[in-house]
Amino acid sequence: MYYHIKDRRWFENRKQAKDHYGVACFRKLLHLKEKSYLQTIKIPLLTMNYTVIPKSIVNFQTGNSKPIDIYVWATIKYCSNHKTNISHITEEKLSLLTGLDERIIRRNIKRLKDAGYLTVQTTIKEDADRGFIKRNSYYIKPANKDYFFLDNSFFKRNYPAKIAGFLLLLKAICLNNTDTIQWSISQIAKGIGLSRNTITALIKECLQLGLIKQIAKGYELTVDCFINSSVKKTNAGIYKEICDFCKVKGITAPKWDKRAMSVLLTKYNAIGLSRTEPISITYQLDKRCKTLPEKVSLPYFIKALDMQEQYNAVIEQVEQNKLDKEEFRGFAF
Repeated sequence: MYYHIKDRRWFENRKQAKDHYGVACFRKLLHLKEKSYLQTIKIPLLTMNYTVIPKSIVNFQTGNSKPIDIYVWATIKYCSNHKTNISHITEEKLSLLTGLDERIIRRNIKRLKDAGYLTVQTTIKEDADRGFIKRNSYYIKPANKDYFFLDNSFFKRNYPAKIAGFLLLLKAICLNNTDTIQWSISQIAKGIGLSRNTITALIKECLQLGLIKQIAKGYELTVDCFINSSVKKTNAGIYKEICDFCKVKGITAPKWDKRAMSVLLTKYNAIGLSRTEPISITYQLDKRCKTLPEKVSLPYFIKALDMQEQYNAVIEQVEQNKLDKEEFRGFAF
């Protein structure tokens, strides 16, 4: 992977960089010495194309620099081995990835370490050419619950560090499995732990950049890098189509409902279909839901799609299972 410092542009491989700059220019950039514009960035090989971010980041206590600290923390996590949760990324590479000066990176790391959000192990190795070299290894405790998935393309979009960290904080306070925040600015400030003036300035900048939009009772993230944690790959497409349909109608997407989705998937289980295909769920929603109430749920769409009978059967079965368990507990052995 190559990164052009001046342009802040990423290239996945040599071919992309050559095609963009031309062969002669690419070679010149690559062979310039330390202060060259083109740097090679090595990211650990991961079996996943996303990073798990815990919602507890809103509780980080690092002061006014919280958004930047969180983005540096998330970048270290992105560059960690997903099995060991250990990263060996250098401060120089962190600087390239975040767009921050190395001195600022060191201050961020110190705050995160002192607050207990990052474990840092320093080793000193001797190099024949450069003498003694100090290297840091970082360990971040894995998230066990209440987290969201962040597509790794987020780290290549060159958002300002403060804005990137703020977007992560906003996602952490969104309604479950949505990109919607139904809070006022004062409530967001209290929930995130920053001053109202700071939140106002950050929201204004995000609105100008088109990263969020204002809705009736709050804000909605428009960044497409967030993956809802409880939505599995097999049925994420259908749920996303429903959420996208709600966005077009200008209302908040419904919360994830496991039972409702199990019913919908018995009939609508093909994704990637054209919205003009009668068997697609989007086509049926367009046909049956010309208008929507202010608040909707997945059971609402089940009723609109004439699947209420199947849904009632699922609910009855769940209730029966509960009764069976209660009767089982009542037996004396």
